[in-house]
Amino acid sequence: MSAEPDALAVVNQLRDLAADPMNRRAIVQDQGCLPGLILFLDHPNPQVVYSALLAIRYLAECRANREKLKGELGMMLSLQNVVQKVGGVCVRRPC
Repeated sequence: MSAEPDALAVVNQLRDLAADPMNRRAIVQDQGCLPGLILFLDHPNPQVVYSALLAIRYLAECRANREKLKGELGMMLSLQNVVQKVGGVCVRRPC
């Protein structure tokens, strides 16, 4: 059994929890969840990275979480790496 399905299952579970606005503050306050999501941003499986990005987006929808997200160790570097890997792909609007 490879590690990828396990990673995907874990990040999908975090994403599903983060989709519920009632869970967002607790996830960010937990000592392991946010650092774990950040680690998933560097995963070789694009599905894992996508699910982690979606979870982080959900967490950022809670205004109280934004400062914690901005200050989380490794967050900005990992996001920059994702942007570099994606290259010229436009996500939100037409190029």
